[in-house]
Amino acid sequence: MSNRKRRASPDDDETMTIHASEWRSLALPQPLRFSPPYADRAANPRGYAYWWQLFRLVFDLPDPNRFPPLGDFGDEERAVLERYVDVCEELAESTVLSHDGGIAVHVDQGQERVEVDFPPKESIRGTAVLFRQLASAEEEASYSKVRKVIGRHIYELDDDRRDERKEWQARWNGAHGQLQARLLIAMADREVIRRQGGHATVPVVGEEVKPQEILSLFQYGDLIHWGKHASALKTLAGDDFAYNRALYDYISVVIQLSHFYLGYSLLVARALRR
Repeated sequence: MSNRKRRASPDDDETMTIHASEWRSLALPQPLRFSPPYADRAANPRGYAYWWQLFRLVFDLPDPNRFPPLGDFGDEERAVLERYVDVCEELAESTVLSHDGGIAVHVDQGQERVEVDFPPKESIRGTAVLFRQLASAEEEASYSKVRKVIGRHIYELDDDRRDERKEWQARWNGAHGQLQARLLIAMADREVIRRQGGHATVPVVGEEVKPQEILSLFQYGDLIHWGKHASALKTLAGDDFAYNRALYDYISVVIQLSHFYLGYSLLVARALRR
């Protein structure tokens, strides 16, 4: 959320204060079909509920706790699936995933002042390392590897719930594809505009953000590796507002994908009959 405030000059008779809120606030709260995954492990469960209300608004995913269990998995497959669930359980304890902060812009007599409230740097860095194990297709127990194991067993188990499982898997996988391409908060704003009858040309903050690019910028420019994007990130840091906006977008991408991985881990646990 951004707050823009204008204070009167000495010659003004009164003060005018303007507060700007996101489109998505008009559609909240949303009734949830299932409890936010792992919210009981969070320091701020309300933060988990906020993000899952956006998931409901945009995707309305089926309850992962009700996914029909699958058959037997091989030892190597089970090890991968168990590892994925374990990493999600650990990631759920990250304070980054439920942080309430953001950016506020104050305008006072023509001068802009930017205030930021981000999680501590060490929390962001620690979360980035664990997050990468789930998000990178190169990792052995990533979402990419896990969904393929689940998908293979869905097709191999030819029982009367096969089509139901296929639909479940398709909807979760489809949501993941969109979350890799766009910001969830921007998708939620666009959905509210659509429901209100707004035109497609109405601008939405953050629609230009490409999640994979912003992840690569911070993870390979500082947080995990100091390498191919170090120069670009250093240049960005020369503009305080641009850097903070990019960091805000990075944190948003990590949060939206992390919550998705946590939700899918409940589906995996059901598949394992865990």
